Amino acid sequence: MATNTGKRVALVTGGGSGIGRATAVRFAELGYSCVVADIDESSAKETLRMLQTPGIAVQVDVTKATSVEAMVTAAVQHFDCAFNGAGIAERATATIADTTEDEFDRVMGVNAKGVWLCLKYEIAQMLQQEPVMSDPAKWADKPDVCRFRGVRGSIVNASSIAAHYPTPMHAPYGASKWAVLGLTKTAAVEYAKEGIRVNAVCPGFVDTPMHHRNMEKLSPGEKEKTESWHPVGRIGAPEEVAEAVCWLCSDACPFTTGEHLKIAGGS
Repeated sequence: MATNTGKRVALVTGGGSGIGRATAVRFAELGYSCVVADIDESSAKETLRMLQTPGIAVQVDVTKATSVEAMVTAAVQHFDCAFNGAGIAERATATIADTTEDEFDRVMGVNAKGVWLCLKYEIAQMLQQEPVMSDPAKWADKPDVCRFRGVRGSIVNASSIAAHYPTPMHAPYGASKWAVLGLTKTAAVEYAKEGIRVNAVCPGFVDTPMHHRNMEKLSPGEKEKTESWHPVGRIGAPEEVAEAVCWLCSDACPFTTGEHLKIAGGS
């Protein structure tokens, strides 16, 4: 994967299934080569076989600095954008008093620390890259935008609609997704002048394997209530979140950073 030839490269964690897989597929449709990363390497390879462009599959444990650093190195020296989509939910619902320390650490380790580590090493690499100007012809009628110094890269983090509401019986998950918004806004401010944009998506209930596993824990009545929670009357598709991620990574929105985009059917 030579990267000094103008080829666009996208790094996707959690790319082995769900929203991560859909995002890798959409990036490939847009012409990006993809680094598909997942703790389950076989799932990452399965996603890779679905792509229309060349890429690589990488096994990564986002809770381990050495593993994340190796993932970024595997992206070869340069990548244009990254979607930090790896995430987990609790193994069982529980009140705060009944949640174990191990379970809290497990969820926060992947969802919050994992995003922090990805940002740490992705940003370090992007800072070594030369800024790239948006297409001058596209912004020809807006000279102030044309004088924009260019971007070194764009990063999107996976938060959740859970970062906007209390999450009874799911405190670790809710706390981790609130943390992602804090990390996103902080990174956006710290590196705005360096040409690195950082945003977050906040999906509602989405038709993913993780959602299905969570539904198995609920009673029939609870399942029905969950499925109808969004005002639009349905849950989301992974592809709908993927479209938003790819838009945030594109040069269509060079003035957008530090934002969190809800994709939650009106919730």
